[in-house]
Formats: sequence, structure tokens, C-alpha cells
Amino acid sequence: MNKAPKQAPQKKSPVVPVLMIALVVIGGAIGFKVFKSSPPTTPPTPPAAGNVSHPVPAPRPAPLPSKAGTPTQTSPAPAARPTPPTAPSPPSEVARVDAKDLVATLASVTGKEPVAPDQAQKWKESLQQLIRQGASSVPVIQQFLSSNLDASFAGVGGVGALGYNSLRSAMLDALGQIGGPESTQAMLQVLQTSIFPTDISTLANTLNAQAPGQYQQAILDAVRQQLNMGGMDQLGGANVLPLFQALASEAASGANVTADLVQYAEKWPFYAAIALASLPEGSGVPSLEQIAQGIVPGNQGAAVQALAELASQNAAALNSLLDMAKNGQLSDSILSQLAPFLAGRQYQLGPPQDASSGGVLTFHMANGNQDFSAYDASGTMTQPQIAQRISMIDQLLQAVPASDTATVDSLQEQRNILAGKQTH
Repeated sequence: MNKAPKQAPQKKSPVVPVLMIALVVIGGAIGFKVFKSSPPTTPPTPPAAGNVSHPVPAPRPAPLPSKAGTPTQTSPAPAARPTPPTAPSPPSEVARVDAKDLVATLASVTGKEPVAPDQAQKWKESLQQLIRQGASSVPVIQQFLSSNLDASFAGVGGVGALGYNSLRSAMLDALGQIGGPESTQAMLQVLQTSIFPTDISTLANTLNAQAPGQYQQAILDAVRQQLNMGGMDQLGGANVLPLFQALASEAASGANVTADLVQYAEKWPFYAAIALASLPEGSGVPSLEQIAQGIVPGNQGAAVQALAELASQNAAALNSLLDMAKNGQLSDSILSQLAPFLAGRQYQLGPPQDASSGGVLTFHMANGNQDFSAYDASGTMTQPQIAQRISMIDQLLQAVPASDTATVDSLQEQRNILAGKQTH
């Protein structure tokens, strides 16, 4: 049996494997390129156990919280710009009270009955609220002051807690504390309309503190207007002391008020004489001499006493006294009252400024409703000043008649007191 001849094994061709490798390389390159050009995706969140797995959408912005009872918006919306927190309103705005109501609360204290502590506290709080509200309170305060009404708290139980002696003084102080152009204009208006001398003095002090000298003419006009009314008895007998104090204060700032003081020297003789004696650089001495000599109306005794207290610093005042004494122009009763003033007694308008001064005296004159005081300045004198006053007393002792024993005794008594203060 013939065996079929063995076929030689066929040699595998290398082309096929090469082609396959090339296809793999090319496919990988294409896949890598596609991968590089595609944006990365967030891997899906694994589903919770028991839930059907599905792709998780991209997260949306959380919706803004809603008010209670309002459905929450779930539809997509652009993110809102955050709103800055609103600043709280100032307490003065939150607690603002109608100024008329505050003034009504203040006016409820009439000064006719005792003030309870809780009422005083409410009153003070209302006043402070009126001040805190500033310029908006000014028209109401001005309206009250223009009505020329007032309530005096003098002598009423419990009013010490209020801190003011009258309703008007509290209102005027409120204007001063508020300040600003509205307040200043209101004060100038009250100067023109007020019938209270105390208003003029208070407003003058406040305005001068704010702008020294700027409102001097307005102050003088107001003083003159009220003095004119008082001279015609149109102020209800009010004490005009604050008006003379205002004149003296303005004179110290350069105003010429001599004619004003002389004009009213008959109506208010001690106020006029004391104010004339206080004028700077002895400018009131000539007018005091004319009053003392009877050339112009006034009180001779008040003028002579004012000259006596000026004699130690003003030669014209001393010479005038000596001449009138020598010429018999002064009565014994007037001469007998001069010794304390030559020895150091000083008059001043109103109550004593320093109650600790020695020999303080207070005076009230029914004629013109005048209140003034005096104090003894000898306790602060130097030895040369004491010697000077002893010399003045000796000169007057030589000028008065020896028969005027009351004057001689008074002068000798004051001389002995001064001599006892001399050191040897």
C-alpha cells in the first residue's frame, strides 16, 4: 500500500499578526485622543441600598429659605446677590415722641402742688427726650415761650428733684442744649417777645457763651425794651434785677450803657447806682456825681455810697465826696452812712456772689422791688490798702462839721476797726 506522500508544513505568514497589532495601536491612539478632548464627568453617586441605580444629575443651587407658610421655590433660578443686613434705627428715632406731648407733660407740673418722686422722674425724662430730639423740638419750645406763660416752682415740695426753678428756665435751657441755627434763631425771637426779665438774662448768657459779642445789639435792644415797659409799670411789678445785670455784663464787654443807667436812676436808684459803680475804668463816676449833686434825678444816698466804695481806687470819686461834705451838700444822715463803704463795704447786684465773705448783708427796697447785697472786703486788704482807707477816713473827719456827732462817731468806729488790723 502506497503511503501518500507527506506534505511539507506550510509556513505561517507574518502579515496577519502585524496588521492586528497595527489596528490595536491605531484604535488605542484614537481612543486616547477622544478621551483627552472630552470634559471629565463627575462619577455618579452610588445609589443607596435597595434603590434603583440611575445617573445622578448635577447639583442645583439650594433654594433660598422661605417664610413660614410660603412654599419653597424648587425651579432653577439664578443665584441672588446677598442683601446686606439693615442697620438698626437709632434709639431717638425708634422712641421719637411728639414734642407737643412732651411739652404738655412738662407743663403738667404747675407749681401749685407738691411733686411726687415718680412725677419728677417722668418730668425729667420728658425734658431729656425733648432735648435729644434736637431741632425738631425747637418750634414747639419756641411756641410755648412766645405764649409768655410760666409756672414757678419756688417753695413747692419735691421740685428740687426737677433741677429748675420754673418751667421757662427749663425750656430756655433746653434751647441752649439743643444748639444749632434753629435754636439760635428761636432764642433771638424770644428776646423780642418775652415779658420776663429772667428770660433776657438767661438768653444773654447763653448767646454770649455761643458767640461772644455777636448778639450784643440784640441783647441791648431786648433789655431796653423791657426797661421801658417796666418804667411804665407794664411788667406786673417784676423784679428787673436781671436787666441791670445784663447791662453791667455787656458794659464789661465794651458796650456803652451809661445813658441807660442814668435814665432809670430814679425808678430803680440802687440798681442804677451799683451798676454805674461797676462800669469799667470808673466811667460811671461822673454820672454818680451828677446824681449825688441833684443835677439829674435819682437817689442821692445811693449815689454817695457808690462814690464812697470807689474812693479807694478813684481819686475823682474821693475828691467829689470831700467837696460835697465841705460845702454842706450832704445831709448828716447821708454822711453818717459813708463810713462802712470807706472802710471796705462793697455793694453788688443780687445776692452775694461769695457767701463766705465777711459781713454779708442783703437788702430789699420796696421802692422799685430792688434786691441787692453787700460784703466786707477789709479781710482781704493788704497793709498799704488798710493804711490808704484810714487816710481817707481822716480826710472826711476833717471835712464834716464837728457838730455832726453821728458821722464823726461812725467814721471813728471804722477807723479803729481798720487800725486793729494793722501790724506794727
